[in-house]
Amino acid sequence: MDDNATAVIDKLNELIGAYWTGTAQHLAHVEQVRAWGLTGLATQMELHVADEPVTIRTLSARLLDLGGTFQVSLGMPNIGASLGDVLRNDLTVQLTARPALNAAAEFAAAHHDATTRILLEQVLADEEAHLNWLQTEVDLYERLGEPLYMSKRMDTVP
Repeated sequence: MDDNATAVIDKLNELIGAYWTGTAQHLAHVEQVRAWGLTGLATQMELHVADEPVTIRTLSARLLDLGGTFQVSLGMPNIGASLGDVLRNDLTVQLTARPALNAAAEFAAAHHDATTRILLEQVLADEEAHLNWLQTEVDLYERLGEPLYMSKRMDTVP
């Protein structure tokens, strides 16, 4: 295995670990929000994180295609204690993902791996949609205040 492939494999392992950690956080938040009776918000959150396991499988498949092995480090999910914390913590994960994916795509390109670069750019496009949705939700939460925001996210899908 050449040095370029090894470097890309290391970067993929970093991303896979970050995605596992982020997915654990997002899914915990979905269940927490559902337990609070905010089924509309929980449903929307589920829709936005449904592609996370697909992303993990895609990154994992690429790692294995390159002849790599899993050397994944998981971080600690940051579970919010309040609705505002849940939204802000998930937004923080998404705000971190965008530059990490951009950097990883550039890294893959610099290591002459166009296939991985293209794959990461596709993942980034999906993450942008999730980021935009979360930014809107945090903005609504902050502008409306918690009671009104919660009333709009209880039973109906926003």
